[in-house]
Amino acid sequence: MLAPRIEGYNNLQETLPQTAERRKRTVSQVEMAPWRNGLLKELLLTVPTEGTWEEVLNRVEAKLLETKNSQLGRSAQITLHLGDRLLSLEELEAFVHHLKQAYGLLTVAVVATDMTTQEAVRRLTLNAYTMQPGSNLLSTAGEEASGNNALYIPKTVRSGQRVVHQGTLIIGADVNAGAEVVATGEIMVFGSLRGIAHAGSEGDTQARIIAGNMRPQQIRIADKIARAPEDSPNTRERFTEVARIENGEITVVPY
Repeated sequence: MLAPRIEGYNNLQETLPQTAERRKRTVSQVEMAPWRNGLLKELLLTVPTEGTWEEVLNRVEAKLLETKNSQLGRSAQITLHLGDRLLSLEELEAFVHHLKQAYGLLTVAVVATDMTTQEAVRRLTLNAYTMQPGSNLLSTAGEEASGNNALYIPKTVRSGQRVVHQGTLIIGADVNAGAEVVATGEIMVFGSLRGIAHAGSEGDTQARIIAGNMRPQQIRIADKIARAPEDSPNTRERFTEVARIENGEITVVPY
C-alpha cells in the first residue's frame, strides 16, 4: 500500500571496497568508520567475507552494540561493503531492516562483487557498486572560478556514472537507471529521471527535484527518502513533476 502523503511513491524510513592488501587484512573483521561519499557524510560498514552468514551477523551485532552509544553508532546513512559474499534478497532485506529498526542506520548503498548479491541490492532499490566510486563525473576549475553554483550537463548521465555538485544541478537530457545525481541544491532533469537523485544533500529541506518524466529508482531530499511504485512506466502518463518535502515527507505532484 502506498503511503498516503506521497502520490505514487513509498516513503522509506530508512552503505565501498578497499585495496586488495587492506581487504586481506580485514577479511575476518567487522569495521565501521565515518566515510565521505562525495558530499555525503555517511558510515561505512565492512562485513567479513569469511565464515557463515549467521556467524557474520553475530560479529556485526557485537560491533554495533559496541558503538551504539557513541557518536559513531547514532542514526546515520550507511554504506555496506559486502565484498564477494553471496546474499539472497531475503537475507539482505532482513539485514537492512534490522540495521534500521535496531540501530537507526539507514542503508543507502552496497558494495558487492557477487552477481546474486548485486541483483538483491537493485531489487531493494539501493545503489549498487562493484568498486568504490571515484572522483565526481564533472567538476571543473572554470565552474568554480565563474562564481556560478549552477552546473548544467547537456548530455545523458548513463548507468554507473555519478554526478556530485555543490549547488543546483541541471541535466539537459536523461538520468538513466543505475546512474546517480547528487546536489546540495535543487536538481532539474529535462528528460527522464530513472536513476537515483539526491537534492539538498547537506540538509536543505527546501530543495526540490524536478523531472520531465519522473521514474526514479529512488529520490532523496535532505534526509528523506522515497522510491517509485512497482508499476510499468507505460501505466503512467508522462508530464513534468516536482518532488519536495511537505509536512516531513516527500510529496510528488505535477509541476
